[in-house]
Amino acid sequence: MKFYTILASSVLLSACMGGGDDVSTHGTDGNSAAILGGAAGDAPSARDRPPTREEAEAILDRVVALYQDNAAAANPAGTHEISWRIDWDSDAVSAHVLLKAGEDWTIEVSKGWLTAPSMTTEVFALTMCHEMGHFIGGFPFKTSGRDSSGALGTSVSSEGQADYFATKDCLPRLWANETEANAAAFAELDPSARERCTTAYGDLASQQLCGRILLASLQTGRLYEEQDVLQAPRELVYPRFDTPDTTEVAVTKEGHPAPQCRLDTLVAGAVCSVKATGTEIPGFVPPYGEYSDASEEAARPFACQTGPGARPRCWFQPDTVATDCSELGEQACVVEEGRTGVRYCDTTSGVTYYWCFGDEVCKTSRDGFSDCYAPDVDPDEGSF
Repeated sequence: MKFYTILASSVLLSACMGGGDDVSTHGTDGNSAAILGGAAGDAPSARDRPPTREEAEAILDRVVALYQDNAAAANPAGTHEISWRIDWDSDAVSAHVLLKAGEDWTIEVSKGWLTAPSMTTEVFALTMCHEMGHFIGGFPFKTSGRDSSGALGTSVSSEGQADYFATKDCLPRLWANETEANAAAFAELDPSARERCTTAYGDLASQQLCGRILLASLQTGRLYEEQDVLQAPRELVYPRFDTPDTTEVAVTKEGHPAPQCRLDTLVAGAVCSVKATGTEIPGFVPPYGEYSDASEEAARPFACQTGPGARPRCWFQPDTVATDCSELGEQACVVEEGRTGVRYCDTTSGVTYYWCFGDEVCKTSRDGFSDCYAPDVDPDEGSF
């Protein structure tokens, strides 16, 4: 039986999770509501400090519980369940998801993620909603490493789509009944930020919920900027509500957008009044995980297409022209003009080449993976 493993990373500064025994999995004792509270007196401190162990586990319990029905309904129905895992011995700044055929959809988090600079309980909730968005957020998907048969029950949503899902669908469900905390956060926003919510929603409860999500988005934008600078040192420039990213991509970006673009996306999700309903994963139709007209059309009713709630063009391009890779394949060894290398075909980014060094040749392993090797290297050596 062939197994597919797909990893989608929100932030992964260390590629390895810690191997210690201090690991929380699946859930707590079911007392999530009591742990998190929801009283107005608890909310301000939660916006200023990282979550405790109990709070982190309770947030994951609640986020996962919101979408178990979506997993159960995914193809093949009744075979998928969402779980989570926190490695309390790992200092890696890591949060990601795993998909494996025949196994659970898993959110994995390290202790280092919970203690990252600018982490708060509100930011943790938003970023766990982002991780859930990789499973449930739908189109546009990450085309690399996808399972085209649909056997995994979903395809991993792009980073921008996971951000959009977090504030458009997940946090509104997670915080809908925390009215006092929502009102307190709304009151902290400046008038121009509050106006975004009062323009988007007609009732006070929805406006206040939107305000809390905007405040969490701004805090999350700070964390994204700090992690970006750690990975590629440069001047620290925090994203702001009034400095939107004005760039426009030619094709939809699957990886992480710039921090300002990510904040713009979180804001768009917060003010989009089109909320996903039911258990359908938007755009998860054949050919699974590809950027196709069929996928885009199937996902259209689940998102704002115009106005402030539309996904920003700094990462999303609805007019992307899909490349037909059916004859070329995802990758292959090629020789052109005396050069040997690997040709890659991606439905969104098109055809690209990686040319081998002069002392290398391209070889394809038995499982179809092509790469550049020294002439005496067997590409299947060590495979099993």
